Amino acid sequence: MKKNMLLKIFCALLLTSFLSYSQQETTKLRIGIFDSRCVAAAYGRTDFMKEMDSIKIKYAKAKEEGNKELIEELERLGPTKQMLMHQQGFSTGSILNIMEKVKYKLPFIAKENNVKFIVSKWEVMFSDESIELVDITDQLVEFFNPDEATKKIIGEIKAMEPVPIEQISD
Repeated sequence: MKKNMLLKIFCALLLTSFLSYSQQETTKLRIGIFDSRCVAAAYGRTDFMKEMDSIKIKYAKAKEEGNKELIEELERLGPTKQMLMHQQGFSTGSILNIMEKVKYKLPFIAKENNVKFIVSKWEVMFSDESIELVDITDQLVEFFNPDEATKKIIGEIKAMEPVPIEQISD
């Protein structure tokens, strides 16, 4: 009887271990991905426009005051920011400068979606079947409170392939 009981316990432990191992094998690592163009568009139609307006105001004031050094700096800064925004909004340019503004919100989005990592979908070169890619684009876009017109543009962006970054020029 004692041997029979030990055999049952051994079988139960073996079955429990097997089930636990099987469940671990089917659990996929969840990675949050996003379309950086959509986030750039949401940012571009809100905060970026405010930044550009600020540059224009500073530029007008610098011209009024005859501040040649500041004029030259702003004449470089404006077009540089615009070129960067074109690379981000139409192609696959990095949006690190944009994400830096909302990075403190990312742990909440990660937890809400049960993802362990967040990356632009354009940076994922390979993933195997053990990875589950979770699109969090719309949640990141919401950080910039897009209006309906912006949401429509973002929907159109999602339907298009990115322009090769080499084709983005001033």
